[in-house]
Amino acid sequence: MKITLLNCPMWATREPPIRVAQVAGALRSKGFETHCIDVNNYLYKNRSDENKNLWAWEQVVFWGRQENIKEYFAENKEQVDFCINKIVNSCPDVICFWLMTSSYTSSMVFLRMLKQYIKKETKIVFFGELFQDKKYIDFLFENSCPDYIIPGEPDLTLMELLNAIGNKKDLSKIKGICYKQDDKIVKTEPAIPPQNLDELPFPDYRDLSIDDYDDNEHFAIETSRGCVWRCAFCRCCAYWGKYREISAEKLHQEINFYKAFHPNVIHIDFLDLEINANVDRLEEFCDLMINYPPLGTKMIWLANAIINPKMTETLCRKMRDSGCEKLIFGIETGSQRLLKLMNKGYKQEDAKYVLKNVSQAGIKVTGNFMFGFPGETEEDFQQTLEFITETGKYFERVYPSRSYCAIEQFSTLHEHPEKFGIKTPFNHHLYWETVDGKNTYPVRLNRCKRFEQKCHELGVRVDVGVQTNVDMAEFFNLGLYYEYIKDYEKAKFYLDKYLELDPNNEYITKKMNEIKKFL
Repeated sequence: MKITLLNCPMWATREPPIRVAQVAGALRSKGFETHCIDVNNYLYKNRSDENKNLWAWEQVVFWGRQENIKEYFAENKEQVDFCINKIVNSCPDVICFWLMTSSYTSSMVFLRMLKQYIKKETKIVFFGELFQDKKYIDFLFENSCPDYIIPGEPDLTLMELLNAIGNKKDLSKIKGICYKQDDKIVKTEPAIPPQNLDELPFPDYRDLSIDDYDDNEHFAIETSRGCVWRCAFCRCCAYWGKYREISAEKLHQEINFYKAFHPNVIHIDFLDLEINANVDRLEEFCDLMINYPPLGTKMIWLANAIINPKMTETLCRKMRDSGCEKLIFGIETGSQRLLKLMNKGYKQEDAKYVLKNVSQAGIKVTGNFMFGFPGETEEDFQQTLEFITETGKYFERVYPSRSYCAIEQFSTLHEHPEKFGIKTPFNHHLYWETVDGKNTYPVRLNRCKRFEQKCHELGVRVDVGVQTNVDMAEFFNLGLYYEYIKDYEKAKFYLDKYLELDPNNEYITKKMNEIKKFL
């Protein structure tokens, strides 16, 4: 049986899509002939100057509108046809789409085009984090898009499904799948996700060469799934559930495996939400990297981390000796009251202790901050400024979130907006406001700018965090914000300012023409 795995826009282009590689590794370990095609990266690499900024994450709104994508695919038919021909030439029996919220619309448009060329008996399977929202299951089946949907983790379930398809077995006995039978949607009992991640094969990147991506000097590795915290603004636990991790020994083996194929790469980015949830595992990993460097080469690594008071100076120095170059902490705020509202599991004093230990061990520290979390007052914000004033000397850089405080679907904020004083109904993750009208998108943006100004005064480096530039991101989102609240004069003002910096942007030019009609 031949399987093709697809990734459509929009997704990051810095590195290959790890979820596709994970599934490819699982399938190939069981003998399935598997091909991976990154439509997203191919279109990105072959984009025109007029579309050079469309893959900037702050412009993801473009990929959520079907009319935009249809027009883009039509204007770039040669590149799209290249991807379709590559799929058709692989003669797949099954085509699997990895779906995120950001890639959902483009995947649907691409599938409709693809179906004109593939065999009618070719099966279509959807999987991915999109299916945190179960409404998509019924909608997609009603519109005859896929043959099967795997709403949970696909590693084991997809193999069971493929074996059943190939051997024409009873699908109802497979846990964790959805399909249509006799015009009825069948949803089997949820599957238990993999509990021992050590038993899963390594991600397989043989069709997704790191040389084809923006940063070809690093490996991207995921050592865990889920999170030990339940922050109110984060949705990761809705999909991944219970926190699980691979062992230090398996992680060391994986690094050696990749190093054997790419001996010149010496940098690792860990994609986990936190590398230090289990400090015993972390210390064991550091010992292995120190005593048995992969292929005799010291590797440099960076990771996200939580404020864990077990991060002693001794452990931090061992991390540095193992190759740890940078840790990224989600600080978010300097207000203990707000941390409690966020359900962040740390105390301010612990943060100061950990940041000091990490910095003095010689590891670079990045701090993530957000602005305008529901319930944040001006006093809370002033406490954030006081916090950065006291701890700024420990940070190599800070990253002020350019979404300020986005409401992620399936997060506690999204599921219980009334609990946090968010005005309902709301239908925009960026442009929400509180019932009292004191917390709006411009207010959050202003606090971010004031935080940046304080950092500049302190000599703390500020990370840009956008893929165009800060002004362009600001003008872009303020223009769309004012369009959203139907203040078309201000929308035109900010989009005009955007076009001064990016005059050939087709999407904004068309948006301006729409706004002028209202004026």
